Amino acid sequence: MANNTTLYIAGGATAAAILGTLIYWKRRNEMIPWAWEEAGTLKEIDLYPLKSGHRIELNKVDVTEVGLKQAPEDQKGLVLRDRFLIVYSDKENEFRTARTYPKMVLIEVAAHDADHVSLDAPTMRTLYVQVPPQKPYKEVKVTVHSGEAVNGIDCGDEAALWLSRYLLEKDSGLRLAYNDCSKRRDMTKSQSKLMQYYKYLTNFSGGVYHDLTSIMLMNKASVQDLNKRMNNYQITVKNFRPNFLVEGPPPYDEDNWEWVKIGNVVFRNVAECTRCIMTTIDPENGIRSSDREPLKSLEQYRASKGPSNSPVMGARLEVRRTGKVAVGDRVYVTKRKQRMA
Repeated sequence: MANNTTLYIAGGATAAAILGTLIYWKRRNEMIPWAWEEAGTLKEIDLYPLKSGHRIELNKVDVTEVGLKQAPEDQKGLVLRDRFLIVYSDKENEFRTARTYPKMVLIEVAAHDADHVSLDAPTMRTLYVQVPPQKPYKEVKVTVHSGEAVNGIDCGDEAALWLSRYLLEKDSGLRLAYNDCSKRRDMTKSQSKLMQYYKYLTNFSGGVYHDLTSIMLMNKASVQDLNKRMNNYQITVKNFRPNFLVEGPPPYDEDNWEWVKIGNVVFRNVAECTRCIMTTIDPENGIRSSDREPLKSLEQYRASKGPSNSPVMGARLEVRRTGKVAVGDRVYVTKRKQRMA
Protein backbone atom coordinates (compact mmCIF):
# COMPACT_ATOMS: atom_id res chain seq x y z
CA MET A 1 0.00 0.00 0.00
CA ALA A 2 2.80 2.38 0.92
CA ASN A 3 4.52 1.67 -2.39
CA ASN A 4 1.30 2.37 -4.29
CA THR A 5 0.83 5.63 -2.40
CA THR A 6 4.38 6.63 -3.23
CA LEU A 7 3.77 5.85 -6.88
CA TYR A 8 0.57 7.89 -6.91
CA ILE A 9 2.32 10.86 -5.33
CA ALA A 10 5.28 10.61 -7.68
CA GLY A 11 2.98 10.23 -10.66
CA GLY A 12 0.92 13.21 -9.57
CA ALA A 13 4.03 15.34 -9.14
CA THR A 14 5.29 14.33 -12.58
CA ALA A 15 1.93 15.11 -14.18
CA ALA A 16 1.84 18.49 -12.45
CA ALA A 17 5.35 19.26 -13.67
CA ILE A 18 4.46 18.29 -17.24
CA LEU A 19 1.26 20.33 -17.10
CA GLY A 20 3.14 23.31 -15.71
CA THR A 21 5.69 23.05 -18.51
CA LEU A 22 2.97 22.85 -21.16
CA ILE A 23 1.17 25.87 -19.72
CA TYR A 24 4.45 27.75 -19.59
CA TRP A 25 5.33 27.13 -23.23
CA LYS A 26 1.77 27.75 -24.36
CA ARG A 27 1.86 31.10 -22.60
CA ARG A 28 5.24 32.00 -24.09
CA ASN A 29 4.02 31.46 -27.63
CA GLU A 30 0.31 32.22 -27.55
CA MET A 31 -1.16 35.09 -29.45
CA ILE A 32 2.05 36.90 -30.34
CA PRO A 33 0.82 39.14 -33.16
CA TRP A 34 1.99 38.78 -36.73
CA ALA A 35 0.77 42.23 -37.86
CA TRP A 36 2.41 45.31 -36.37
CA GLU A 37 2.31 49.07 -36.83
CA GLU A 38 5.41 51.20 -36.50
CA ALA A 39 5.25 53.53 -33.50
CA GLY A 40 8.69 55.10 -33.25
CA THR A 41 12.37 54.54 -32.56
CA LEU A 42 14.27 53.30 -29.53
CA LYS A 43 16.10 56.43 -28.42
CA GLU A 44 17.81 55.40 -25.15
CA ILE A 45 18.64 52.27 -23.15
CA ASP A 46 19.41 52.51 -19.43
CA LEU A 47 20.50 49.73 -17.08
CA TYR A 48 20.50 50.20 -13.29
CA PRO A 49 22.76 47.58 -11.65
CA LEU A 50 21.84 48.79 -8.13
CA LYS A 51 18.20 49.31 -7.28
CA SER A 52 17.87 53.09 -6.73
CA GLY A 53 21.44 53.57 -7.94
CA HIS A 54 22.79 55.50 -10.93
CA ARG A 55 22.19 54.38 -14.48
CA ILE A 56 24.51 52.98 -17.13
CA GLU A 57 23.65 54.24 -20.61
CA LEU A 58 24.00 51.58 -23.31
CA ASN A 59 23.78 51.44 -27.08
CA LYS A 60 22.70 47.80 -27.13
CA VAL A 61 21.61 45.21 -24.61
CA ASP A 62 20.47 41.63 -24.15
CA VAL A 63 16.87 41.28 -22.96
CA THR A 64 16.25 38.30 -20.68
CA GLU A 65 13.04 37.22 -18.98
CA VAL A 66 14.14 38.94 -15.76
CA GLY A 67 15.39 42.15 -17.33
CA LEU A 68 18.32 43.73 -19.13
CA LYS A 69 21.80 42.24 -19.26
CA GLN A 70 24.94 43.72 -20.78
CA ALA A 71 25.61 42.50 -24.30
CA PRO A 72 28.68 40.20 -24.59
CA GLU A 73 30.64 42.76 -26.62
CA ASP A 74 30.18 45.35 -23.84
CA GLN A 75 31.24 43.08 -21.01
CA LYS A 76 34.56 44.17 -19.54
CA GLY A 77 34.36 41.76 -16.64
CA LEU A 78 31.43 40.72 -14.51
CA VAL A 79 28.15 40.73 -16.44
CA LEU A 80 25.94 43.53 -15.14
CA ARG A 81 22.19 43.03 -14.95
CA ASP A 82 19.41 45.47 -14.30
CA ARG A 83 18.65 45.84 -10.58
CA PHE A 84 20.53 42.73 -9.47
CA LEU A 85 22.00 44.51 -6.43
CA ILE A 86 19.94 45.88 -3.55
CA VAL A 87 20.53 47.74 -0.28
CA TYR A 88 18.81 46.30 2.77
CA SER A 89 18.62 46.98 6.51
CA ASP A 90 20.82 44.80 8.69
CA LYS A 91 18.15 44.19 11.35
CA GLU A 92 14.87 43.73 9.49
CA ASN A 93 16.30 42.58 6.13
CA GLU A 94 14.01 45.15 4.49
CA PHE A 95 15.01 46.80 1.24
CA ARG A 96 16.05 50.45 1.24
CA THR A 97 15.74 52.83 -1.69
CA ALA A 98 16.19 56.46 -2.66
CA ARG A 99 12.67 57.09 -1.41
CA THR A 100 14.30 57.15 2.03
CA TYR A 101 17.88 58.01 1.06
CA PRO A 102 17.74 60.28 -2.03
CA LYS A 103 21.50 60.35 -2.59
CA MET A 104 21.41 56.63 -3.39
CA VAL A 105 20.78 57.75 -6.99
CA LEU A 106 24.40 58.92 -7.12
CA ILE A 107 25.92 55.48 -6.37
CA GLU A 108 27.62 54.25 -9.53
CA VAL A 109 28.24 50.56 -10.13
CA ALA A 110 30.67 49.29 -12.77
CA ALA A 111 32.26 45.96 -13.64
CA HIS A 112 35.87 45.91 -12.41
CA ASP A 113 36.96 42.42 -13.41
CA ALA A 114 35.47 38.95 -13.84
CA ASP A 115 34.14 38.74 -10.28
CA HIS A 116 34.22 42.26 -8.84
CA VAL A 117 32.12 45.38 -9.20
CA SER A 118 33.19 48.87 -8.16
CA LEU A 119 31.02 51.22 -6.12
CA ASP A 120 31.53 54.97 -6.37
CA ALA A 121 29.73 57.90 -4.77
CA PRO A 122 30.54 61.55 -3.96
CA THR A 123 33.02 61.93 -1.05
CA MET A 124 33.52 58.14 -0.91
CA ARG A 125 36.55 56.08 -1.91
CA THR A 126 36.03 53.52 -4.65
CA LEU A 127 35.06 50.16 -3.21
CA TYR A 128 35.64 46.84 -4.99
CA VAL A 129 33.11 44.17 -4.09
CA GLN A 130 33.41 40.51 -5.02
CA VAL A 131 30.18 39.26 -6.62
CA PRO A 132 29.28 36.68 -5.62
CA PRO A 133 31.43 36.70 -2.48
CA GLN A 134 33.68 33.80 -1.60
CA LYS A 135 32.04 30.81 0.04
CA PRO A 136 30.80 30.31 2.63
CA TYR A 137 28.57 33.28 1.96
CA LYS A 138 25.42 34.36 3.72
CA GLU A 139 22.14 33.79 1.91
CA VAL A 140 19.40 36.23 2.83
CA LYS A 141 15.74 36.90 2.14
CA VAL A 142 15.25 40.59 1.41
CA THR A 143 11.75 41.90 2.02
CA VAL A 144 10.64 44.14 -0.84
CA HIS A 145 7.27 45.54 -1.89
CA SER A 146 4.12 44.17 -0.28
CA GLY A 147 6.10 41.93 2.06
CA GLU A 148 7.54 39.70 -0.67
CA ALA A 149 10.77 37.96 0.36
CA VAL A 150 13.31 37.77 -2.47
CA ASN A 151 16.49 35.68 -2.49
CA GLY A 152 19.85 37.36 -2.12
CA ILE A 153 23.49 36.76 -1.25
CA ASP A 154 25.03 39.18 1.22
CA CYS A 155 28.08 40.98 -0.18
CA GLY A 156 30.08 41.24 3.04
CA ASP A 157 31.02 43.61 5.83
CA GLU A 158 33.17 45.99 3.79
CA ALA A 159 30.27 46.82 1.46
CA ALA A 160 28.00 47.18 4.49
CA LEU A 161 30.39 49.65 6.12
CA TRP A 162 30.73 51.67 2.89
CA LEU A 163 26.96 51.96 2.37
CA SER A 164 26.26 52.75 6.02
CA ARG A 165 28.86 55.52 6.09
CA TYR A 166 27.63 57.05 2.84
CA LEU A 167 23.89 56.90 3.50
CA LEU A 168 23.66 56.92 7.31
CA GLU A 169 26.98 58.48 8.33
CA LYS A 170 27.30 55.52 10.69
CA ASP A 171 29.37 52.33 10.69
CA SER A 172 26.41 49.97 10.46
CA GLY A 173 22.76 49.72 9.58
CA LEU A 174 22.78 48.86 5.88
CA ARG A 175 24.04 45.96 3.80
CA LEU A 176 24.32 45.00 0.12
CA ALA A 177 22.79 41.90 -1.46
CA TYR A 178 23.34 40.32 -4.86
CA ASN A 179 20.90 38.15 -6.81
CA ASP A 180 22.32 35.56 -9.20
CA CYS A 181 18.99 35.32 -11.07
CA SER A 182 18.87 31.55 -10.62
CA LYS A 183 15.38 31.57 -9.07
CA ARG A 184 12.28 33.34 -10.31
CA ARG A 185 10.21 35.39 -7.91
CA ASP A 186 6.75 34.30 -6.79
CA MET A 187 4.51 37.37 -6.76
CA THR A 188 1.17 35.55 -6.61
CA LYS A 189 0.59 36.45 -2.96
CA SER A 190 2.32 39.81 -2.66
CA GLN A 191 0.80 41.22 -5.85
CA SER A 192 -2.54 39.40 -5.87
CA LYS A 193 -4.61 42.62 -5.92
CA LEU A 194 -2.68 43.99 -8.84
CA MET A 195 -2.92 40.68 -10.69
CA GLN A 196 -6.68 40.73 -10.25
CA TYR A 197 -6.91 44.24 -11.68
CA TYR A 198 -4.30 43.98 -14.45
CA LYS A 199 -5.42 40.79 -16.15
CA TYR A 200 -2.23 40.39 -18.21
CA LEU A 201 0.11 40.76 -15.22
CA THR A 202 1.48 37.32 -14.36
CA ASN A 203 4.06 35.65 -12.20
CA PHE A 204 6.34 35.73 -15.26
CA SER A 205 6.27 39.54 -15.34
CA GLY A 206 8.65 40.03 -12.42
CA GLY A 207 12.30 40.91 -12.68
CA VAL A 208 15.13 40.62 -10.15
CA TYR A 209 14.70 43.36 -7.55
CA HIS A 210 12.34 45.38 -9.76
CA ASP A 211 9.23 46.90 -8.22
CA LEU A 212 6.86 44.93 -10.43
CA THR A 213 7.93 44.04 -13.98
CA SER A 214 11.34 43.43 -15.49
CA ILE A 215 11.09 46.21 -18.10
CA MET A 216 9.76 49.76 -17.96
CA LEU A 217 9.26 51.88 -21.07
CA MET A 218 8.74 55.63 -21.44
CA ASN A 219 7.58 57.81 -24.32
CA LYS A 220 9.63 60.97 -24.91
CA ALA A 221 6.57 62.97 -26.01
CA SER A 222 4.78 62.17 -22.74
CA VAL A 223 7.64 63.69 -20.74
CA GLN A 224 7.67 66.74 -23.02
CA ASP A 225 3.93 67.21 -22.50
CA LEU A 226 4.36 66.97 -18.73
CA ASN A 227 7.08 69.62 -18.82
CA LYS A 228 4.68 72.01 -20.57
CA ARG A 229 2.21 71.60 -17.72
CA MET A 230 4.65 72.48 -14.94
CA ASN A 231 5.29 76.06 -13.91
CA ASN A 232 8.95 77.03 -13.60
CA TYR A 233 10.08 73.43 -13.25
CA GLN A 234 11.56 71.02 -15.78
CA ILE A 235 12.47 67.37 -15.50
CA THR A 236 14.02 64.78 -17.80
CA VAL A 237 13.06 61.21 -18.55
CA LYS A 238 15.80 60.16 -16.11
CA ASN A 239 13.53 61.20 -13.21
CA PHE A 240 11.39 58.19 -14.13
CA ARG A 241 14.25 55.68 -14.40
CA PRO A 242 13.02 53.71 -17.43
CA ASN A 243 14.91 51.01 -19.29
CA PHE A 244 13.71 52.16 -22.71
CA LEU A 245 12.89 55.61 -24.09
CA VAL A 246 10.88 55.66 -27.31
CA GLU A 247 10.79 58.67 -29.64
CA GLY A 248 8.08 59.23 -32.23
CA PRO A 249 4.61 58.44 -30.84
CA PRO A 250 2.27 61.18 -29.57
CA PRO A 251 2.00 61.84 -25.82
CA TYR A 252 0.59 58.95 -23.78
CA ASP A 253 0.12 56.73 -26.83
CA GLU A 254 1.90 54.03 -24.82
CA ASP A 255 -1.23 53.73 -22.65
CA ASN A 256 -2.94 52.02 -25.58
CA TRP A 257 -0.21 49.58 -26.57
CA GLU A 258 -0.96 45.91 -26.04
CA TRP A 259 2.16 44.36 -27.56
CA VAL A 260 5.56 45.92 -28.26
CA LYS A 261 8.31 44.64 -30.56
CA ILE A 262 11.83 46.09 -30.58
CA GLY A 263 14.39 44.34 -32.75
CA ASN A 264 13.58 40.65 -32.41
CA VAL A 265 12.29 41.03 -28.85
CA VAL A 266 8.58 40.92 -28.02
CA PHE A 267 6.94 42.36 -24.92
CA ARG A 268 3.43 42.49 -23.56
CA ASN A 269 2.22 45.69 -21.93
CA VAL A 270 0.87 44.28 -18.67
CA ALA A 271 0.42 47.30 -16.39
CA GLU A 272 0.58 51.07 -16.27
CA CYS A 273 3.49 52.43 -14.25
CA THR A 274 2.23 54.17 -11.13
CA ARG A 275 4.54 56.84 -9.76
CA CYS A 276 5.86 57.75 -6.33
CA ILE A 277 8.18 60.19 -4.57
CA MET A 278 11.18 58.73 -6.46
CA THR A 279 10.29 60.90 -9.46
CA THR A 280 10.89 64.07 -7.43
CA ILE A 281 14.60 63.27 -6.93
CA ASP A 282 17.03 64.92 -9.32
CA PRO A 283 19.01 61.98 -10.76
CA GLU A 284 22.13 64.11 -11.18
CA ASN A 285 22.44 65.61 -7.69
CA GLY A 286 20.24 63.48 -5.43
CA ILE A 287 18.17 66.44 -4.23
CA ARG A 288 14.42 66.06 -3.81
CA SER A 289 12.11 68.72 -5.25
CA SER A 290 10.61 70.90 -2.52
CA ASP A 291 7.54 71.39 -4.74
CA ARG A 292 6.94 67.63 -5.15
CA GLU A 293 7.32 67.98 -8.90
CA PRO A 294 6.68 66.26 -11.25
CA LEU A 295 4.43 64.18 -8.99
CA LYS A 296 2.27 67.17 -8.05
CA SER A 297 1.44 67.99 -11.67
CA LEU A 298 0.88 64.36 -12.64
CA GLU A 299 -1.66 63.99 -9.85
CA GLN A 300 -3.82 66.63 -11.53
CA TYR A 301 -4.46 64.69 -14.73
CA ARG A 302 -2.93 61.19 -14.69
CA ALA A 303 -4.39 59.42 -11.65
CA SER A 304 -4.68 55.64 -11.91
CA LYS A 305 -8.11 54.04 -11.75
CA GLY A 306 -6.60 50.89 -10.29
CA PRO A 307 -5.90 49.75 -6.72
CA SER A 308 -3.52 52.68 -6.35
CA ASN A 309 -4.59 56.29 -6.82
CA SER A 310 -1.03 57.18 -7.75
CA PRO A 311 -0.39 59.05 -11.00
CA VAL A 312 0.60 57.07 -14.07
CA MET A 313 3.56 57.59 -16.41
CA GLY A 314 5.06 54.85 -18.58
CA ALA A 315 4.36 51.21 -19.38
CA ARG A 316 5.39 48.08 -17.50
CA LEU A 317 6.34 45.28 -19.88
CA GLU A 318 6.63 41.52 -19.57
CA VAL A 319 9.24 39.89 -21.81
CA ARG A 320 7.59 37.34 -24.07
CA ARG A 321 10.44 36.72 -26.52
CA THR A 322 14.04 37.33 -25.46
CA GLY A 323 16.80 38.68 -27.68
CA LYS A 324 18.82 41.81 -28.39
CA VAL A 325 17.83 45.43 -28.85
CA ALA A 326 19.85 48.49 -29.84
CA VAL A 327 19.44 52.24 -29.91
CA GLY A 328 17.96 53.15 -33.28
CA ASP A 329 15.80 50.02 -33.55
CA ARG A 330 12.30 50.57 -34.86
CA VAL A 331 9.54 50.11 -32.30
CA TYR A 332 6.41 48.28 -33.44
CA VAL A 333 3.17 47.89 -31.50
CA THR A 334 -0.35 46.59 -31.56
CA LYS A 335 -3.01 48.66 -29.85
CA ARG A 336 -5.65 47.50 -27.43
CA LYS A 337 -9.35 48.12 -27.96
CA GLN A 338 -9.97 48.81 -24.27
CA ARG A 339 -7.99 49.60 -21.14
CA MET A 340 -5.62 46.88 -19.96
CA ALA A 341 -7.47 46.08 -16.71
